Amino acid sequence: MTDLTAFFPQGALFQYLLVLSLLGGLAMLADKVSAVIGFDRISERNLVLMALAGGFAGIILGGMMFSHKTSKPEFWVPMAVATVIWGAVLIVYFFPAIVTF
Repeated sequence: MTDLTAFFPQGALFQYLLVLSLLGGLAMLADKVSAVIGFDRISERNLVLMALAGGFAGIILGGMMFSHKTSKPEFWVPMAVATVIWGAVLIVYFFPAIVTF
């Protein structure tokens, strides 16, 4: 099995997730403001893609902080999937001995 640290050097994965989470939170804020003032919105598809790319934490926190999309359970299912996927990636990244074949 390939060691994931070959793709992301020490700390780079954390920085990547941090930047995407900040962008995810800002996207939730921008979408909330757009909804309130009646401007064009960020599509749920784009928010889900951002979560899958690594911005799941920011989107979840942004949803809670700005009370955005909290009444749409169908939006939060992909967020849970993205969180589980990234949780597995982080486990494999930080504890590669756990996943030996």
